[in-house]
Amino acid sequence: MQTSTQHYFAYGSNVSTKRLLKRLPHAQCQGIAELIGYELTFNMLSTDGSAKCDIACTETTANSVFGVVYTLSKEELSILDSIEGVRYDRASKPVRLKSGEVITAHCYIANTFDPEQLPFSWYKQHVLNGAREHDFPHSYIEKIDAQASTQDPDIEREKLELEIYK
Repeated sequence: MQTSTQHYFAYGSNVSTKRLLKRLPHAQCQGIAELIGYELTFNMLSTDGSAKCDIACTETTANSVFGVVYTLSKEELSILDSIEGVRYDRASKPVRLKSGEVITAHCYIANTFDPEQLPFSWYKQHVLNGAREHDFPHSYIEKIDAQASTQDPDIEREKLELEIYK
Protein backbone atom coordinates (compact mmCIF):
# COMPACT_ATOMS: atom_id res chain seq x y z
CA MET A 1 0.00 0.00 0.00
CA GLN A 2 1.45 3.36 -1.04
CA THR A 3 1.41 6.24 1.41
CA SER A 4 -0.36 9.38 0.22
CA THR A 5 1.92 12.42 0.05
CA GLN A 6 1.22 16.01 0.94
CA HIS A 7 2.88 19.26 -0.13
CA TYR A 8 4.23 21.45 2.65
CA PHE A 9 5.29 25.08 2.10
CA ALA A 10 7.98 26.05 4.61
CA TYR A 11 8.76 29.74 5.01
CA GLY A 12 10.40 29.97 8.45
CA SER A 13 13.13 27.88 10.04
CA ASN A 14 12.14 24.83 7.99
CA VAL A 15 13.38 26.48 4.78
CA SER A 16 16.71 25.17 6.00
CA THR A 17 16.76 21.67 4.55
CA LYS A 18 19.11 20.54 7.33
CA ARG A 19 16.63 21.81 9.93
CA LEU A 20 13.64 20.08 8.35
CA LEU A 21 15.47 16.81 7.68
CA LYS A 22 16.60 16.67 11.30
CA ARG A 23 12.91 16.77 12.22
CA LEU A 24 11.53 14.70 9.31
CA PRO A 25 14.37 12.66 7.74
CA HIS A 26 12.21 11.23 4.92
CA ALA A 27 10.87 14.57 3.63
CA GLN A 28 11.63 15.29 -0.02
CA CYS A 29 12.61 18.81 -1.08
CA GLN A 30 10.74 19.80 -4.24
CA GLY A 31 12.23 23.28 -4.61
CA ILE A 32 11.38 26.89 -3.98
CA ALA A 33 7.95 28.44 -4.30
CA GLU A 34 6.29 31.79 -3.82
CA LEU A 35 3.12 32.67 -1.93
CA ILE A 36 1.64 35.81 -3.50
CA GLY A 37 -0.24 38.39 -1.44
CA TYR A 38 1.57 37.71 1.84
CA GLU A 39 4.61 39.03 3.66
CA LEU A 40 7.02 37.36 6.04
CA THR A 41 6.91 38.58 9.63
CA PHE A 42 8.66 37.59 12.85
CA ASN A 43 5.79 38.19 15.26
CA MET A 44 4.46 34.76 16.25
CA LEU A 45 4.83 34.41 20.03
CA SER A 46 6.48 31.05 20.67
CA THR A 47 6.17 29.02 23.86
CA ASP A 48 9.87 29.73 24.51
CA GLY A 49 9.06 33.47 24.77
CA SER A 50 10.70 34.45 21.49
CA ALA A 51 9.24 35.39 18.13
CA LYS A 52 9.03 32.98 15.21
CA CYS A 53 8.06 33.50 11.58
CA ASP A 54 4.55 34.01 10.34
CA ILE A 55 2.94 35.02 7.08
CA ALA A 56 0.61 38.00 7.02
CA CYS A 57 -1.98 38.43 4.30
CA THR A 58 -1.54 41.76 2.50
CA GLU A 59 -4.03 41.14 -0.32
CA THR A 60 -1.68 42.77 -2.80
CA THR A 61 0.25 40.93 -5.47
CA ALA A 62 3.19 43.26 -4.88
CA ASN A 63 4.03 41.26 -1.76
CA SER A 64 5.12 37.66 -1.59
CA VAL A 65 6.74 35.11 0.68
CA PHE A 66 9.40 32.77 -0.61
CA GLY A 67 9.60 29.29 0.77
CA VAL A 68 10.43 25.69 0.07
CA VAL A 69 7.98 22.97 -0.89
CA TYR A 70 8.61 19.58 0.66
CA THR A 71 6.70 16.38 0.01
CA LEU A 72 5.65 14.67 3.24
CA SER A 73 3.70 11.56 4.08
CA LYS A 74 0.47 11.98 6.05
CA GLU A 75 2.34 10.61 9.07
CA GLU A 76 5.10 13.21 8.67
CA LEU A 77 2.52 15.97 8.33
CA SER A 78 0.97 14.79 11.60
CA ILE A 79 4.40 14.92 13.26
CA LEU A 80 4.90 18.42 11.88
CA ASP A 81 1.53 19.44 13.34
CA SER A 82 2.86 18.41 16.75
CA ILE A 83 6.16 20.23 16.23
CA GLU A 84 4.49 23.46 15.13
CA GLY A 85 2.08 23.21 18.05
CA VAL A 86 -1.14 24.94 18.98
CA ARG A 87 0.14 28.46 18.26
CA TYR A 88 -0.04 27.73 14.53
CA ASP A 89 -3.03 26.65 12.46
CA ARG A 90 -2.41 24.51 9.40
CA ALA A 91 -3.91 25.96 6.22
CA SER A 92 -3.77 25.14 2.51
CA LYS A 93 -2.55 27.88 0.19
CA PRO A 94 -1.79 28.10 -3.53
CA VAL A 95 1.95 28.54 -4.12
CA ARG A 96 3.78 29.10 -7.39
CA LEU A 97 6.73 26.81 -8.06
CA LYS A 98 9.83 28.08 -9.86
CA SER A 99 8.51 26.33 -13.00
CA GLY A 100 5.41 28.55 -12.87
CA GLU A 101 3.09 25.71 -11.88
CA VAL A 102 0.67 26.54 -9.06
CA ILE A 103 0.04 23.84 -6.48
CA THR A 104 -1.81 23.72 -3.18
CA ALA A 105 0.43 23.23 -0.17
CA HIS A 106 -0.04 23.08 3.57
CA CYS A 107 1.55 25.83 5.64
CA TYR A 108 1.27 27.07 9.19
CA ILE A 109 -0.25 30.43 10.09
CA ALA A 110 0.22 31.86 13.57
CA ASN A 111 -2.68 32.49 15.92
CA THR A 112 -0.67 34.00 18.80
CA PHE A 113 1.22 37.25 18.28
CA ASP A 114 3.52 39.66 20.05
CA PRO A 115 5.04 42.30 17.75
CA GLU A 116 7.38 43.42 20.58
CA GLN A 117 9.21 40.08 20.87
CA LEU A 118 12.32 39.27 18.86
CA PRO A 119 13.42 35.93 17.45
CA PHE A 120 16.38 34.20 19.03
CA SER A 121 19.52 34.60 16.93
CA TRP A 122 19.70 30.82 16.30
CA TYR A 123 16.16 30.82 14.91
CA LYS A 124 16.91 33.73 12.59
CA GLN A 125 20.04 31.84 11.49
CA HIS A 126 17.93 28.84 10.43
CA VAL A 127 15.74 31.10 8.28
CA LEU A 128 18.72 32.95 6.83
CA ASN A 129 20.67 29.74 6.11
CA GLY A 130 17.66 28.26 4.31
CA ALA A 131 17.08 31.41 2.26
CA ARG A 132 20.72 31.37 1.16
CA GLU A 133 20.73 27.61 0.56
CA HIS A 134 17.77 27.88 -1.80
CA ASP A 135 19.00 31.06 -3.48
CA PHE A 136 16.04 33.26 -2.60
CA PRO A 137 16.12 36.75 -4.14
CA HIS A 138 18.92 38.91 -2.74
CA SER A 139 16.53 41.62 -1.48
CA TYR A 140 14.50 38.97 0.38
CA ILE A 141 17.63 37.57 2.04
CA GLU A 142 18.68 41.11 3.01
CA LYS A 143 15.31 41.66 4.69
CA ILE A 144 15.74 38.48 6.76
CA ASP A 145 19.32 39.44 7.61
CA ALA A 146 18.15 42.90 8.77
CA GLN A 147 15.64 41.37 11.20
CA ALA A 148 16.64 42.20 14.78
CA SER A 149 17.18 39.21 17.05
CA THR A 150 18.16 38.47 20.62
CA GLN A 151 20.44 36.01 22.38
CA ASP A 152 18.73 32.90 23.74
CA PRO A 153 19.38 32.74 27.50
CA ASP A 154 19.50 28.93 27.11
CA ILE A 155 23.01 28.58 25.62
CA GLU A 156 22.71 24.78 25.41
CA ARG A 157 19.54 25.04 23.30
CA GLU A 158 21.32 27.43 20.95
CA LYS A 159 24.28 25.01 20.61
CA LEU A 160 21.90 22.11 19.87
CA GLU A 161 19.96 24.14 17.31
CA LEU A 162 23.05 25.21 15.39
CA GLU A 163 25.06 21.98 15.50
CA ILE A 164 23.42 20.78 12.27
CA TYR A 165 25.50 23.32 10.34
CA LYS A 166 28.88 21.99 11.52
